Amino acid sequence: MKDRSVLRACAMLFATSAATLPLGLVVAHAWAGAGPALSVLLGAGLATMLAISSLALAAWSYEKPQGTFLAALLGGFMGRLVLWGGGIALLIAATDLPVAPFMASLFAYYVLYQFLEIRALHRLRAARPLRTPR
Repeated sequence: MKDRSVLRACAMLFATSAATLPLGLVVAHAWAGAGPALSVLLGAGLATMLAISSLALAAWSYEKPQGTFLAALLGGFMGRLVLWGGGIALLIAATDLPVAPFMASLFAYYVLYQFLEIRALHRLRAARPLRTPR
């Protein structure tokens, strides 16, 4: 990734998580205890990882040929789907942590990151207009 705006956008996603997660952890710990707070942390961490990888893959594939772009789009979607489902299955099968706080934080952070990711991709497109073949 040569473009600084992509790195800046990834840093913005990570900073959003770092800024909002402590409050969510404090609330979850005060309301339900340490187990749900850990579930919230794991859900937010998975959503952060998925959002950063999605943004980086989209930026990488932006100026590639159409076949490469579509392969990256489909592969990235399927990869995130596998990680999403694997994270949920791993939490259920391998731990005694409650699932509801994990799912709530995963969905909440995923929705927040979708807004931020779309904004970053719009800015990336404005900074690097796509060259159309003539």
